[in-house]
Amino acid sequence: MTSAIRFDGLQSLRGLAATLVLAEHTANAISTRYMGFGPKDAPMAVFPFSAGVDIFFVISGFIIAYSGDSLFGRTGAWRSFLLRRVARVGPMYWLMTGVMICAFSLIGSRAWSDASWPSVAASFLFLPVANADGLTFPILTIGWTLNYEMAFYAIFAAALYFPRAKALVIIVVTLVLLAVLGALLHPSNPTLQFWTDPIILEFAAGICLYGLHRSGKLALPGVMKLLLVLAALLSLAAFRGDPGSWRWIIWGGPATLLVASALGTTSFQGMFAKVASRAGDWSYGIYLSHFPIVMIGAMACQVFLPKTGWVWFGLFPVFVLATTLAASALLHRFVERPFIDLARRAAASDERFRQPKPAILSPDPVVAQPELVTISRSVSSRA
Repeated sequence: MTSAIRFDGLQSLRGLAATLVLAEHTANAISTRYMGFGPKDAPMAVFPFSAGVDIFFVISGFIIAYSGDSLFGRTGAWRSFLLRRVARVGPMYWLMTGVMICAFSLIGSRAWSDASWPSVAASFLFLPVANADGLTFPILTIGWTLNYEMAFYAIFAAALYFPRAKALVIIVVTLVLLAVLGALLHPSNPTLQFWTDPIILEFAAGICLYGLHRSGKLALPGVMKLLLVLAALLSLAAFRGDPGSWRWIIWGGPATLLVASALGTTSFQGMFAKVASRAGDWSYGIYLSHFPIVMIGAMACQVFLPKTGWVWFGLFPVFVLATTLAASALLHRFVERPFIDLARRAAASDERFRQPKPAILSPDPVVAQPELVTISRSVSSRA
């Protein structure tokens, strides 16, 4: 059996991306709940932490193309692929959606009381249906990124009928055509707006990185990788505001540079390898669990603790980080991993789909939020 290739750099980058999203929502909570600023005026927005989502999308494009390499051109391979993807993304997301429904019900939030049953069903089915506010956000608002992930998986699964080279071209062209149609037609339907948003081009960027990596053209020296990282960080720091419909370039471009810099055949050793592995394994749990933790923690600070700096700039961030890490470790151990193993065994029961375990890395998605924090993705690009 072919040994698995370790992408320790990507694992670490996934952990960083999830932490950026956590920092975005924590900073927004401090700005709005403690400092009294509106989300768009929040002085804590010193860096576009929401770009963690864009990093996730580029990583997803790369790793889905990589892990699906042995499935191209195989009859019925789409079943095995979708089974693994749903097992990877679905159970934890459905669980956290249930947690949010319970939390919203207890506090009497409009996010639940105004929700229609079709929109609730769409939240569980990864469909971008408009909510009571006319926005395509699910119950667990950060799930908007998973709706993109699932749409990308569907396109990828359909292309598995073809050989690898042709399939990858078809996928990239399909994503580009959807974005072009959105730009030309400006659909009024919220669902069509969602599926034709140019942010989907970030998945195409990841696929292109896979093509370059496979051909050996991304075997960059350390100095070049460092320059890519510096260029990406400087570009992000220069555009801290909402990039709107140009997000796929303004944040997606630097995200692509960061992913390119993280690719390579060098594996971390010792403690660094363990940290990289944990960062990647827990990243999806961090992404999904931090939002309700931020929301509940901020409400508790407002109600039970004095309105002082040490609470909001000390206790609150420490609580969010520690609780999120603990929750993500438990979710990975008792929810994510068992379902992934179950799907792997189900797929392996059919000899046609048996394959070596791919990279020690599976695509994670990612961010947004309801009443507590600013919505990471531009509302104007969806309205």
